[in-house]
Amino acid sequence: MAVLTVAAFGIVAYRAVRAAAIESAQARLRSALAEITTILELGALSQLDVLRTSASDPAIVSALKGPRRPASAGTVAALKPLQGVAGEAVVELIGADGVTRQVLPQSEPAGPNQTFDFPPDATINPMLERDGALFMQSSVSVRDQGAAVGGIRVTRRLGQGTANRRIAEKLLGDDVALLVGNQTGTLWLNGRVVSYPLGAGTPTTRTREGRDWVSASMPVPQTPWLVALELPEHAALAPARALFAPFVIIGALIAIGAALLGVPVSRTITNPLADVTAAAEAVARGERDVHLASAGRRDEIGRLARAFATMAASVRGVHERLESEIDARTGELTGAVARLQQLHEDLRQSERFATLGRLSGSVGTELRNPLGVMSKVVFLLESLPDASPKLKDYASLLRTQIRLSERLISDLLDRARLGEPAYSTVDVSRLVDDVLDRAAIPGAVRVERRFSTPLPPMRLDRDQVSQILWNLVTNAVNAMQGGPGTLTISVSAAGARLRIEVRDTGPGIDRADVERVFDPSFTTKPQGVGLGLSISRAFARASGGDLFVSGAGGRGACFVLDLPATPETSVADLPAGTPPAIQSAG
Repeated sequence: MAVLTVAAFGIVAYRAVRAAAIESAQARLRSALAEITTILELGALSQLDVLRTSASDPAIVSALKGPRRPASAGTVAALKPLQGVAGEAVVELIGADGVTRQVLPQSEPAGPNQTFDFPPDATINPMLERDGALFMQSSVSVRDQGAAVGGIRVTRRLGQGTANRRIAEKLLGDDVALLVGNQTGTLWLNGRVVSYPLGAGTPTTRTREGRDWVSASMPVPQTPWLVALELPEHAALAPARALFAPFVIIGALIAIGAALLGVPVSRTITNPLADVTAAAEAVARGERDVHLASAGRRDEIGRLARAFATMAASVRGVHERLESEIDARTGELTGAVARLQQLHEDLRQSERFATLGRLSGSVGTELRNPLGVMSKVVFLLESLPDASPKLKDYASLLRTQIRLSERLISDLLDRARLGEPAYSTVDVSRLVDDVLDRAAIPGAVRVERRFSTPLPPMRLDRDQVSQILWNLVTNAVNAMQGGPGTLTISVSAAGARLRIEVRDTGPGIDRADVERVFDPSFTTKPQGVGLGLSISRAFARASGGDLFVSGAGGRGACFVLDLPATPETSVADLPAGTPPAIQSAG
């Protein structure tokens, strides 16, 4: 019996250790995949940005519009950044007729390529396999005044000894296998195509080439690629095997000792234990008056019998108390998990905002200088005494586009300047009136102001709150397409909180887009960049408040700005039943 007990315990213990080792390997696979896909995503985004910059270069547009001729120095200079630091990529400039105009690093154009498509925006294409080597391609359409005049295609060979493999080996060991390919499930390993099941990143155990592997896959965001990592099962189970030999030795010693000592000891132990077992069964059947003959003994068996009698009397209360504590702990754990998920989402959003802010500050500063020069040129054209009406019309159109570009740059710089709030005493009513005066609301839009009476001055960041209200009012006017419609602004204060609602009578917001409207890249305006609401929410949360949508899915949209604000005079001191004030303006 002792041998069977030790063997059974050994089997159970080994399975538990084996399962723990597999789970640990899967967790390390997920961690390594997250790091590798992040690196690949950042590289893809950087490649797309360089493609867009090159596609908008005037030298590239000029080279594709004109007849086929040797590339100018400007064309080559515009294509050079696409080759990378080591110049390992092949860059092709292809005309609308499918004929390759320029190839780098070659000097002479190649022949026709009728299979090239012109994507409207910079695109990362699926990976290709040629002659045992793996290649990645990216392409972009080159447009002149909205019409495609050709495109750019970049082809880069992927090596096996990459930095991503070094990351995987550092986290998982030299036995790890790194597979990269497309999200269709076809991957490449050491130049060979491998069929891989898609599992949405869920780790699994699979057999390949006669070996068992612990594996996991994860798509690379912004690309059609898939990355997978595989770890041999024998490597993942190494900790479990290390415990096997000591356990066998200890189990054998225990079995031998039990066989030598068990017979004389069992007679003095098993009979009283059988008595205790019978009593436990009686308690399980619901009996309350249980008598143990061994309770009068002075040895350990007697102490066990007396302890059992005490335990039987209190087991019901302990059981109820444990259930209550379990329910309480479960509720706390659920709340902690929810807070952790929200913190993780806030951290991801902050990382995206930080990256966007650094890029926005750099791009906005570089673009304002040429826009200033263009504004001066437009002023000179409009000031010419003999300027024709057509020239003045073109100058007016150019000024309108410059104003639009400056507005986009201002949004970008607002994102870059997000910092700590600067608090001051603010008259909220006057601040709202200033924003409405500055917004240049069309006459067909009726404005209603609903303010609490009286509304005390508040401690707020004047600039941030003004920018948030300006964005909300501008969006509301745009949603109503200039009118007719009604714009309602409601302001109320309670204790140390300020609540401002901006409501319009436009088409409203779909429930599916309630959270997407705050993404930095989401917009429904043809010429928008989707930064206004994301900047506004960032300002609100930086002050300890929030900006959200109320009552989505119906007619009109309502945005609610909730902020912590310390009133100079407490709103709680106001007379009971004070009605709100309603002001209207056409």
